[in-house]
Amino acid sequence: MQADFEPLFNALLQIYGDQYDFYYPVSALLDALAGSWIERPVDLKDLDHARLDHPKWFQSNQMMGGVCYVDLFAQDLRGLREKIPYLKELGLIYLHRVPLFRCPEGENDGGYAISSYREVDPRLGSITEFADLIRELRQNGIGTVADFVFNHTSNEYEWALKARAGDPVFQAYYRIFPDHQMPDTYEKTLRESIPWNDLKIR
Repeated sequence: MQADFEPLFNALLQIYGDQYDFYYPVSALLDALAGSWIERPVDLKDLDHARLDHPKWFQSNQMMGGVCYVDLFAQDLRGLREKIPYLKELGLIYLHRVPLFRCPEGENDGGYAISSYREVDPRLGSITEFADLIRELRQNGIGTVADFVFNHTSNEYEWALKARAGDPVFQAYYRIFPDHQMPDTYEKTLRESIPWNDLKIR
């Protein structure tokens, strides 16, 4: 953490240095990082140290991963847990689960329009089941990759609700347009990043 502080601080300074309260969130971030490290399980600390000893671990030719939508591959987190022997048989070193956090029903950008980053989609299971799955995967030599998409949220997200209620602090977290003219202009030429017509949308 000490070795990484200077580049982290310089990056934050470059982005947020003009904010009058810049040092307050930096201090809060340091407190959060220290607290997280203290509470971090011993097996994860051991993994951290092992990776520091081999800083190019992620470039190994043994790093073979898989990706899945939990519901399409295994219905839910319990079903995914039952497939761990199969994932080991495939030789996977890590598993990337595309978004599984709570999101609105209907239009949700394929699950990327998040309603809560602290809750799993209840159709898939609970955050406790997710933590248990991660632990069991790790015990079987399989790491976890999870998407945290912070550049947009659903309209159900706490910040979005406060922004829509008129809170200027939370409105500053979003790009808000007085009408649809600008977004509609983008829509004319901006292609979809994922061809949803060909996929099942959760």
